[in-house]
Amino acid sequence: MSMVINEWQLDVKLNCALQSAQRTDFALYLALLSPAVDESAQFFTPDALQQSAPSNLYQQLGVAQPRSYAQTEDDVVQMLRHSEAFAQGSLAQLKLAAYLNPPPLARYDNKQRIADDVWQNLSLHSRRRLQRTTPDKPQASPADLYEVLQQIHGVEAA
Repeated sequence: MSMVINEWQLDVKLNCALQSAQRTDFALYLALLSPAVDESAQFFTPDALQQSAPSNLYQQLGVAQPRSYAQTEDDVVQMLRHSEAFAQGSLAQLKLAAYLNPPPLARYDNKQRIADDVWQNLSLHSRRRLQRTTPDKPQASPADLYEVLQQIHGVEAA
């Protein structure tokens, strides 16, 4: 029994077995086919050695890396340039400068951070809970409690 590599080597036998519901013939023809997918493919895949092109898509297309939402030190200079562009030109000049070098969207990139105006409106208990700080509790020992009870009973007896 020989190994059939491609489906076209069976002519139309596989298709006829499928159309006429001949399950045994279909199973036989299917078992004759090679299980290797790359052998039965009708196209040639390029070799792995030839794919030495740069894998970084950003470099390939010449696109800049996406910026973070937070403000950096460079953004202060950039926003100063934006204000100068607005003062010298017009709104169109500012839009062009903002499109070429977008400003930061937020001052901080922290999901857990609460805005200052919201923080100021919180109660002291809510602030303490959010900061996860609890006031220091004095260490009490049972011997101290015994002395306090003795003093109380001593005052009552006198």
